[in-house]
Amino acid sequence: MIAKAFQKFNYTSLIVSCILLIGISYYYTTLDIVWSFFESKVLNGILIFGSLLLTIYSIDTVTRQLTIDRTNRNAYHLFLYPLVLFSFPLESIDMRFILGSAAIWSAWRNTRLFVETTNNQEKIKRLLDAVLLISISSLLIIENIFILILPIIILYLGNIKRDIRYLIIIFVTPIILIPTIKVILSFLNLDSLLFSSYLFETPNTFEISMVTNFRVHFSFLPLFLVIFYFLLAVVIKFRKTAGFRRRFLDTIGVLFFFSLITFFMINQNISGSEFHYISLILVYFIAQIFTIKTNSIYLNLIFMSLIASTIIFKFIK
Repeated sequence: MIAKAFQKFNYTSLIVSCILLIGISYYYTTLDIVWSFFESKVLNGILIFGSLLLTIYSIDTVTRQLTIDRTNRNAYHLFLYPLVLFSFPLESIDMRFILGSAAIWSAWRNTRLFVETTNNQEKIKRLLDAVLLISISSLLIIENIFILILPIIILYLGNIKRDIRYLIIIFVTPIILIPTIKVILSFLNLDSLLFSSYLFETPNTFEISMVTNFRVHFSFLPLFLVIFYFLLAVVIKFRKTAGFRRRFLDTIGVLFFFSLITFFMINQNISGSEFHYISLILVYFIAQIFTIKTNSIYLNLIFMSLIASTIIFKFIK
């Protein structure tokens, strides 16, 4: 069964996960692509697959290597991630959210490693990587730059030894990087593709229209089931996590999730691609259910319920 196939991290679980991600990438290219660097479906498919691989690599690090139960590591997250993606109610594809979320989750991976490592040089490297990735993601959507608030909060509230170099990296890196890239893109007449925004007036301003008559569409039901498992997993995670730093980081993740999901749910002008911004959080927490000694029957039931809900409510019209 499914639980047995992904019980250990091996070539089989990795290959199956990659095949599923290839299938998702192809499915995405069959939808209407409202924003992308390319018109070619092949190039868009490659770009989507690369972004999904980068995200699942980040998920693997924070889920398997930084798990709360290091004696019971598994690879269920490799199968869970494609299922979570299939649960998203996609109407069209906006590459800004897929690429931006991949960069942000890679930045979160480096932030978690920054917190975990005790080597100061390694801390500087991880923090610099995180800030660079967040800065690059802000080229796509300006509001992504606000995520730099999280490393600052972690520095001051996460019981981390103060080092002025950390603050220099956080503040100076985007100040140098973003204007430099903007000048280069302006010279190449490519700046009109970037710097989309919800709050600022740009050539690619997102339209915000709040829902006035909220109705649940069938295509949202698989996502609601995923959120139910997420809430269950949050309770399990906080009951089992003892260290202050990890509880603090998990709390940030939960608050980040609820703020984004609330905004996406009340904004009727969404493509569905926005939900990629909560993919790592969902997979990371739900995977905690699998770190406890749970009967394989229940694990298979969780997977089968996600598969069945996706097929019934998304692909059967």
